[in-house]
Amino acid sequence: MDDEAAVVTAVGCAQVFDLHALKAFAPDKRVRKMLFKTGQLWSEIACYEPGQSTVMHTHPREEEAIYVLEGVAHLSIAGEEVVVPAGSIVKFPAAVPHDVRNLGPDRLVIMFLKVNPAVLRAAGRTGAGAPASEASIPTSLRGGING
Repeated sequence: MDDEAAVVTAVGCAQVFDLHALKAFAPDKRVRKMLFKTGQLWSEIACYEPGQSTVMHTHPREEEAIYVLEGVAHLSIAGEEVVVPAGSIVKFPAAVPHDVRNLGPDRLVIMFLKVNPAVLRAAGRTGAGAPASEASIPTSLRGGING
């Protein structure tokens, strides 16, 4: 991680994160801030100046969802170019090579969310919690609400 953990407001058992207040940028590389890492979920915010990027990588067991808060994210996901504007979210399966690039003239801010890898390692040892394959999902539910 490149930066400190996020400041959070607690309301009962809920935690509220002001993503706009957490934005931070550096001229030499993207800035990442941990929002939270619990026993089940993991989330960070990442801020990119124009021209900055995250290198191609994979998460062997974790699906990932990336929400674009500001700017336009350019991603290569499994070899396909995907452009994600502010206000949109992109999700993709585990073990898929992906990167994030800010090719535009404006700043880019994303938030990603995934299952804590420790949960998946534990599930792998017990055989529980294996992700459903696309074929095991009823046709009526594939592709979400609009599918």
